[in-house]
Amino acid sequence: MLSQKGGDKLVELDKTRAALELICKDMCITKDQLLDVVIPWKFTKGKPRNALKPLLQGNSEKNVEECSKRALEVAMEANCICKCDTNLTDKQREKQNELIKDAIGEMCNLKGVGPATASAVLSIFYPNLFAFMDDEVIEALYDGKRGYTLKIYEIVNERCAGICSGLNSLNESKVWTRYDVGKVLWTLAALKAFGELETLNELLDKSTEEGSSKRRRRSH
Repeated sequence: MLSQKGGDKLVELDKTRAALELICKDMCITKDQLLDVVIPWKFTKGKPRNALKPLLQGNSEKNVEECSKRALEVAMEANCICKCDTNLTDKQREKQNELIKDAIGEMCNLKGVGPATASAVLSIFYPNLFAFMDDEVIEALYDGKRGYTLKIYEIVNERCAGICSGLNSLNESKVWTRYDVGKVLWTLAALKAFGELETLNELLDKSTEEGSSKRRRRSH
């Protein structure tokens, strides 16, 4: 669906963005990586927010590196609590959620960066903790009017975590992450938007059959 949404440009940006995890050895991103990879990926995948460009360009190289480094350090602390959501105690979950919120907040110290852009960065490095705040994900998982506040991101991200737990309890061959859940929701919405209802129905039927088969095997 990436190629249908944004052509070869989006496909290439998606690959380049994913590769940042391997490229960024200092646990931070550069201003060029933010402006030339993350932002074009976000704007091409969703809706361009061109009014943000002057603000984003107004960040210094030093600020981008320092804010992203602090954000990733906090995210790493959250990740160290426990990599598997199902093993968290209530106290651990509360602490992890607080750190996730703080990591988003650190990225939002940059001009022109809100929770959606922050999640676009953090989900590269910690997809198990951060879903990307796509419009389609908000609309699927948030009951109120679509918005881009930190509070709405917290709700959406937590719901992605809940879906992950359910999927991982059924699937022994794949470990689902919050980012994976968001990606699937975006893909389903894109299929519907492009009129690919037959493809969408086939995927849903296949998913239902696989889920039923796994439940039967578990009951024997």
